[in-house]
Amino acid sequence: MDIAIFSDIHGNDSAFQACIDYCMGKGITNYILLGDFISDCPGVQKTMELVYVLKQYFQCYIVRGKREEDMLGYRKNHENGWSKGSGSGALLYTYEQLTEKDLNFFDKLPIYGIWNPKGVQGFEYCHGSPGSVSELLFADRRSTKRVLNRMSTNILIHGHTHVQESFSYRGKRSVNPGALGLPRNKKCDAEFAIIHSGKSGWEEELIQVKYDRHEILKSFQTSGLMEYAPAWAAVTMHTIRSGIDLSESILLQAMKLCEEDRGIVRWPNIPEMYWAEALKRNYIDLSGKDIPRPKPHA
Repeated sequence: MDIAIFSDIHGNDSAFQACIDYCMGKGITNYILLGDFISDCPGVQKTMELVYVLKQYFQCYIVRGKREEDMLGYRKNHENGWSKGSGSGALLYTYEQLTEKDLNFFDKLPIYGIWNPKGVQGFEYCHGSPGSVSELLFADRRSTKRVLNRMSTNILIHGHTHVQESFSYRGKRSVNPGALGLPRNKKCDAEFAIIHSGKSGWEEELIQVKYDRHEILKSFQTSGLMEYAPAWAAVTMHTIRSGIDLSESILLQAMKLCEEDRGIVRWPNIPEMYWAEALKRNYIDLSGKDIPRPKPHA
């Protein structure tokens, strides 16, 4: 038995389709979807359509991620204050693209699942950790070891960190398939994993697949997302182009610039001028391309 594991698609339908095509070619009929299906990239509805197709025709084990919880929280109470601009414009754009069907689907999803039939080695799966969609479980961290110790099975499958890796500790193992939609690798290939069942239990295969990055980058320009969140869209496109994620660094830099200039800063109300300056200091333009760095003086 083979099971494909997809996590952190983030609205990159081009990468999602390429990974599905790869699995179809392998004859895989079982899938685990670990959440963060949407947000950051513009392919919201195309991504959701692919999720529904997988769910309809194949065996799927699905949990929700942080982005889905963000959307549900906004539907329940709009006091989040999302508005156009790089602070929260990408979230607002995503919310406006979702349907009631999508939001109801998110609402019914658990944040944690366990597959443990008799006579077969089981596993547990979640987005962040079994208790929180937001917890970051990196390999060899104390928090990861603590979670593994508490498990009733020997394998935890999780995402959220955008780092493709496998980690073993005291006979138990965590497997992170990586970020399908916003991968962090030099080749910029979409990332996922396949777990294979064998006589000795499950064995993971970490996979990277090439996809049409030009297609998803073009959709940023035609979708309106760049108008909703100019700098954030640029950072996301830069991640797609380079495999380097500077989103947290640029956010913190924009907040620091705002605080230094105005004496106060509150996310998401960070004026666009500070985002633009943070991009400039990281040598990124508004299309997510690298700006040539000045040559050092001899």
